[in-house]
Amino acid sequence: MIRALAFTALVAATLALSAPAHAQAADTALTQARAQGLIGEQADGYLGFVPGASISADLRGRVEQNNIQRRQLYTRRAAERSVSVNEMAAAVACEVFERRIAVGERYRDESGQWRQRTASTPVAMPSFCGS
Repeated sequence: MIRALAFTALVAATLALSAPAHAQAADTALTQARAQGLIGEQADGYLGFVPGASISADLRGRVEQNNIQRRQLYTRRAAERSVSVNEMAAAVACEVFERRIAVGERYRDESGQWRQRTASTPVAMPSFCGS
């Protein structure tokens, strides 16, 4: 119960931690790749490549750079909150899954399966996100 409350507080604290999604939005190539279904958010808090997608070297580099920036931000915020980097990344993933995956975009769920958000099907939230 205490762990669940702590996690809920951590998720709430991530509302101000939307920089990974905004940093990505500033990169038109990443935004376009998301819309085209080439890349998507993952339950681990990082961007990933949709299987079977044709990924250019430029796009691969942009995704890797974005993930490096996310890792740096998660590390800094995790230290501020006395949690692990993975817990911080998971908390941000909960926020992103709940609020920032647009209709038509792909995402990788907790089980590792790639899905596409539709207007009639909400994003499958990871079990660690709480309700």
